[in-house]
Amino acid sequence: MSCPHISLKILTASLLLSNAACRPDTSPAQEKPAATPAPAAPAPSATANPADTLHLPGGQVVQLHPSTAAVFNQLPASGLPDLPNDPTAEPLAAAQGKVRRQGLDLFLPSAQGGEVKLSSTPDADFTLQNADGVKYMYWGTLPAAHQWAVRAWYWESSGTVLVDQRTGRRLALIGDPVASPDGRLVLLTSPGLGGGEQANLLELAEIDAAGPRLRWRREPTAWEAREARWAAPNRAILKLRHLNAQGEMPDDAPETYAELDISR
Repeated sequence: MSCPHISLKILTASLLLSNAACRPDTSPAQEKPAATPAPAAPAPSATANPADTLHLPGGQVVQLHPSTAAVFNQLPASGLPDLPNDPTAEPLAAAQGKVRRQGLDLFLPSAQGGEVKLSSTPDADFTLQNADGVKYMYWGTLPAAHQWAVRAWYWESSGTVLVDQRTGRRLALIGDPVASPDGRLVLLTSPGLGGGEQANLLELAEIDAAGPRLRWRREPTAWEAREARWAAPNRAILKLRHLNAQGEMPDDAPETYAELDISR
């Protein structure tokens, strides 16, 4: 099936998270204490985070288990380069002529034919008052997942558009992506508790023969995931920062590490 030219605008409705797809997640420290106090647990080490949970669609609760900086640092990072919000920094040469730009339009090919077109908002309309304003920059590829990665810049936040290199299907997400070793999953981290307009999200996209689709999106309220690295096809290590006792995220907040087991 060929893919005609397709224009994409990321609407702010993509951030109006449904109850089924996104709900705030709290750590055990925020839950109501049991009637009978449990014995005090030993204090965690400086390199391990307290246990947290993620409440997923369908009622599944996933536990985050403490990990360490040593484990995290041994794992491969996403592979995507740093990309400043500067049109002159767009790495089109790395696409070897497959991705092209024509003014405000970015064209990405698919194996089934045709191109996906992402159209940036003109400078005159890219304002704080225009909630639909977005600028697209080619970012790179996630080879194992067969995805083009496009950075979407909003007024004071950023996201990622995944475009399937085989089918042309695209998916607009928030945060920075990293693909699992087998290419079947892409985990995105968007730390947003330190101030500003960036949403505090953790997202998981699944890649099948048709392309990417969102499996779940979570909005933690007590911690932010600053980066994710895969340890196995269904296991990732997260670099986290937690709010302090005053509910604030200071610049020097300590980083902790947690292992996330993802059910297949």
